[in-house]
Amino acid sequence: MTTKSSGEILIKGKVANILNARELTINIGKEQGVKAGMIFKVLADSPVAVIDPDTKKKLGEVDREKIRVKVSEVDENFSVCKTYRTRRTGGIAYPSMSSIASLMVEREAVETLKASEASLPPPLPEEESFVKTGDRVIQVVDTDKD
Repeated sequence: MTTKSSGEILIKGKVANILNARELTINIGKEQGVKAGMIFKVLADSPVAVIDPDTKKKLGEVDREKIRVKVSEVDENFSVCKTYRTRRTGGIAYPSMSSIASLMVEREAVETLKASEASLPPPLPEEESFVKTGDRVIQVVDTDKD
């Protein structure tokens, strides 16, 4: 477990097993305070260093997230988690059988930063982007920002 600056305890663990394309188990459960509905993020192996642009001094590190999962089942010492986020896509028209009218699928896009490619961290290497046994997981408390 780790403590946030607000004094709140965050539960930490590791991926124990991959069950299928949407489910995995983590090595923490009721004994560690896990409850159904909690959100965890699966983290990349290595964090990104935060460097001050003026002094070039290392200020700290930021973890990179692979995916978020929600706890669906809790045992004493492990939990089953599932992927839960959806993305809306669009641009596909579905013709109506009774008329020429069509229904457009709703689209939703998240605002992105306008930054030069050189400012962005490199993408996760292919082998590191896969969720695997032993990956670190950490509880997400502010789920309004997931």
